[in-house]
Amino acid sequence: MERILLGVIIFTDNPTVHETQLVLKTLRARSVPTKFVAPWDISMPEFPEYDADLVYVPSNMLNRGSTFELIHRLLILREFERSVGTVVNPVDSLVNYSKGHLTLTMERLGVPHPKTLITENIDQAYDFAAGILDSGKNVVLKPLCKGRGVGVIMLNRIRSREDLLQFLSWYVRAHGQGVFYLQEFIPNQGYDVRCMVIDGEVVGREKRSNPEDFRYNVSAGGSAKNFVDSVYDELAINVAEAVGFKITGIDVLPAEDGTPYILEANCFPGYTALIEATGVPIHEKIVDYFTRVLDR
Repeated sequence: MERILLGVIIFTDNPTVHETQLVLKTLRARSVPTKFVAPWDISMPEFPEYDADLVYVPSNMLNRGSTFELIHRLLILREFERSVGTVVNPVDSLVNYSKGHLTLTMERLGVPHPKTLITENIDQAYDFAAGILDSGKNVVLKPLCKGRGVGVIMLNRIRSREDLLQFLSWYVRAHGQGVFYLQEFIPNQGYDVRCMVIDGEVVGREKRSNPEDFRYNVSAGGSAKNFVDSVYDELAINVAEAVGFKITGIDVLPAEDGTPYILEANCFPGYTALIEATGVPIHEKIVDYFTRVLDR
């Protein structure tokens, strides 16, 4: 079989994403041989002999599609791991990626994290939500793996058992795909901070807010500005290391009393708004990291 000489393989099912295109253009500007490869480009057991040094996975291929597609794509990633060596983010971190894994990891680290329940049991989901609502607090429902604030809903008005059960039944079909991920809402200072971590270093930070919504995601209508304080850097780096991500956006929510709660560790963070808010060329920082790997 002919060997295909490359520096970086970009393994994705969606090459048109803006951030991915920025990385591609930067790689090509630095004369790094690069190729897009999609899951449907590879048939096994005869795996292509890519003579590459790094595989970059910028899209959430393991958390959408069918279970069979997930298994097939995981097999491809394992073959890349075996034949190329370096996969970014590492394959194990891609497999583990979910809000549920973050919750369990934060529990083990003792890092502040909202009170959370992860379950397929609607009765336990009801009891958890009802208990928090009855105490005068609010509950947030989130999909286990989606990003950009999609499907994130606050329960702050439903009180009757019948209405709450009916809503939970609808939600788990519409957004949860069979799994409830519920969190106590943390009263906060009206913003969160995303720390962009690349290879163990915070390379940029944005302060996100939205006076019209409790979700501060820019994609959900929030706005972002530069956040120059390094107060959350050590926390963000420790979380990134704990979940195994080399490239990640760590979302920190300062509570009313200043306690920094970890809300997200994004395996596929969007960073267009961060670039605009800070002027930091995140795509170039990513390629700087790739270059260090290629030079080893």
